[in-house]
Amino acid sequence: MRLGEIDMSGRAAIVTGGSQGIGRAIGLALAGAGARVAIADIDMAAAEALAADIGADGGEAVAVDVDVLDADRIEAMVARTLDAFGTVDVLVNNAGGASGPGFRIGRVMNITEADWDRTFAMNVRSVFLCTKAAGRIMQERKSGSIINMASITAGLPWAGMPAYSAAKAAVASLTRSLALEFAPHVRVNALAPGLVETPRTSKNRRPEQLGQLLSNVPLERMGQPEEVADIALYLASDASSWITGTIFDCNGGQVWMTEDGRPSFRDGPR
Repeated sequence: MRLGEIDMSGRAAIVTGGSQGIGRAIGLALAGAGARVAIADIDMAAAEALAADIGADGGEAVAVDVDVLDADRIEAMVARTLDAFGTVDVLVNNAGGASGPGFRIGRVMNITEADWDRTFAMNVRSVFLCTKAAGRIMQERKSGSIINMASITAGLPWAGMPAYSAAKAAVASLTRSLALEFAPHVRVNALAPGLVETPRTSKNRRPEQLGQLLSNVPLERMGQPEEVADIALYLASDASSWITGTIFDCNGGQVWMTEDGRPSFRDGPR
């Protein structure tokens, strides 16, 4: 089955952090395949704008206010989606990030306890809470697909990002645990993107840093959000009905680039 043949009509999806970057691309891909999509985000203006764009293109979407650090608001997100669409068939745990000065939060000795805890809350606790809230519906219906956002750093840590790398490694491990627990009716997989061209990538890395990182990418370019979204659409659909507990690397081959398995990029003098 080609991606263009995937039909998600009648299904409802929640995409957290869905208003921009990879989340936006995933929401558009799901809607383009006929799914009804809840664009869940803390930035309601951006979420409402995307939902309106999807509606203008003939799709169906609602903007849902959520803070993935708040369990009550997560429950409200699921309730709002049920009110709008009557079900939840797909959950994309896309919201995440790193706490601290910029995206690169520094070495262990320079990270505050608050930034460490917030980074884990944003990336791991959020997946735990969202999965509990939406997974309950899927288990009752004995059907569903959950897609978590890990990172290349889960298996290939980058210098200066220990909290984020550790958190994303936890997401990968949690994904496998959930796949075992939710089988046989609900599938759980994760995406592990490398460098993807989003506004946040451009904002948080200087050109010379990107150049150094790209020197370790065999395909010699950053990925596009739509390329990650295509994999998410595949995992959300019945085309991947025999796949669960898998971490999908999408990084231009970066994981295989250097002899010692690590990128040569470093964030500053030793």
